[in-house]
Amino acid sequence: MDNQKIYLKNPSVVCTELEDGAVLLNLDTKYYYSLNETGLRIWQIMDECRSSLEVAERLANEYEVSVERARESVERLIGELEKEGLIITKKGGD
Repeated sequence: MDNQKIYLKNPSVVCTELEDGAVLLNLDTKYYYSLNETGLRIWQIMDECRSSLEVAERLANEYEVSVERARESVERLIGELEKEGLIITKKGGD
């Protein structure tokens, strides 16, 4: 992933939190996706942090794991979210 990319949630996606994670519904495609607890936390952190590194640093602090390990998880999930159209990518300077 590119540190210069900014990730924004697709406004057409609705998140419903569950006991053990969440379900994301893309209102455009009518497809839904499930997130585990960590995936939900990444989704929540994306409200305040826009780059994958910022999200990973916050996750590393909260879960007491290395930033590198957190970053692998964040980038894997962000790649899936982007592929499915659940998040929108912008360049950092835009």
